[in-house]
Amino acid sequence: MSELWDETQRLTNPLISRNLVYFIALADELHFGRAAERLYVTQSALSQGIRSMERLLGAELFVRSRRGVRLTDPGKILLGEATCILRRSERIARTIREVARGSTGRIRVLYSRSGVHLGQRRLVEEFRGEHPEVDVVTIAGWASHNVAELRSRKADVAFLRTPPGLPDIDCRIIGEEELVAVLPAGSPLAARDRVTREEFRSQPVVMWSRESGPEFYDRVVEQIWGDDVPEITSFEPDYANVIDAVCSGSGVAVLDRSLAEHAASGGAVCRPFAGRRPTGEISLAWLNSDSSPLVRRFVEFAAEAGRHGLAEPVELQAALGRQARNNRF
Repeated sequence: MSELWDETQRLTNPLISRNLVYFIALADELHFGRAAERLYVTQSALSQGIRSMERLLGAELFVRSRRGVRLTDPGKILLGEATCILRRSERIARTIREVARGSTGRIRVLYSRSGVHLGQRRLVEEFRGEHPEVDVVTIAGWASHNVAELRSRKADVAFLRTPPGLPDIDCRIIGEEELVAVLPAGSPLAARDRVTREEFRSQPVVMWSRESGPEFYDRVVEQIWGDDVPEITSFEPDYANVIDAVCSGSGVAVLDRSLAEHAASGGAVCRPFAGRRPTGEISLAWLNSDSSPLVRRFVEFAAEAGRHGLAEPVELQAALGRQARNNRF
């Protein structure tokens, strides 16, 4: 059995009995001197370990004589089971260590509804590629829903926009996206290279419900309208319906640049705002009571990805670049 076992590693496994390792080495060598040398222990320590095991089991495992050492029938039974015992103990110990390091297990990730255009799906795919032993389950939601899912422990981490500032939720901002004006193609503002906030504020507006993401909603209103109240003509459930409402002439809208460029059709165009660039944050949230190493590993991975940018892949950037030129960015 010497080719199967590295006893120096087995002796450091807290789930494996030291005496069992002693037994396997002696059963393999059938010589106390060679077994002790293989284990880097003294012959007396080896002999004491075997005697202790025999006392606990109530059976002799070896016959000792001047001619040498041989296994008894109980010893043969134990040797037949030893491989299974050691392999199972090793597997358990390895799994425990991997879970403790956050390199295996299951993590449930909630996207924001516009996440695919904000790099969230790509980030998760990169995490999967670097951590193939982790089972990553993804679900799409919206800010208030994602926070509720975290609190009910139906999810482990959630992409949000502006951090909610809640005492039980930790949040890490991992990126930001420019906010742009989305206009009907026939609007006089569509002829401009940039739109001033004053011009934009005079237009009827299509928005999403504040209840779905109050912090991000307030951030958008503050950056574009300041203390003014936007004239909202309709509330739409998601960005696709916002775009469609703009195309139908219901009003103008404010969306993330990459989202607007991707979704804008012949009936709508995108223009940057003049002056200070408005931005929307992309953040990752989790329960601050969650001590999972896997959650910490995912958050650190996302933060590192954010430091390098959450831009779309090169091939999609090229496609959007062609569309952006049509939209005068």
